[in-house]
Amino acid sequence: MSTIEEVTFETDVQERSGLATTSLICSLIICCPIATIVGPILGLIALIKMKGKPQISGRGFAWSGIIIGAVSTIIWVGIGAFVTTMGLDFLERVSTISTETIQAGYEGDYQKFRGNLTRSSSSVTDEEIKEFIETLQTRFGKFDSSIFNMRDQNYSSQDSESADVIPILFIFETSDASGLLFLEITSGSGFDYEMHISKITIFDSKDGNIEFPDNSEESSTE
Repeated sequence: MSTIEEVTFETDVQERSGLATTSLICSLIICCPIATIVGPILGLIALIKMKGKPQISGRGFAWSGIIIGAVSTIIWVGIGAFVTTMGLDFLERVSTISTETIQAGYEGDYQKFRGNLTRSSSSVTDEEIKEFIETLQTRFGKFDSSIFNMRDQNYSSQDSESADVIPILFIFETSDASGLLFLEITSGSGFDYEMHISKITIFDSKDGNIEFPDNSEESSTE
């Protein structure tokens, strides 16, 4: 009789928790942030359901899913926060350089205006800058600031292959004007970078678009 009991005990196989297995599998899909969030949740549910049920195995899988998923999620949160910070910093710097450049022109500080341009565009004369600013004053009035234009991100330009083109909303005293900022971005040390303006385009359907520098004469002579 003892022999029969012994054989029965040895052939008794524990049932493994499907939730625990799924938890580990989800947490191991590190390339998918959603899966690494789901993994620990399933692991916790599996542990709760297995409590007081020694016949069900999979606690190791559940704990592994919780730990691996939690660590992966923390890493993804860090990456997301870093990317968001870099993106906001970029937009802020775009707004700053465009605002400072136009404001310097309005104040007659052509040296500062020219200092924000790329090397190829910084050869413009004071008269060209003055003419550009006077055109803005005549059409739009006093300049206030410029910001990234969330509403106008669809554009096409032949110059977009050689520069980063950013849609900008120029805010003036009497009205706002949308346009494009053509930037050349050079990398610095670490994650730092510098940006300079190669061209400014301001859309004006009534009197015609304004471009600075205005290379229309050069292109026509060629």
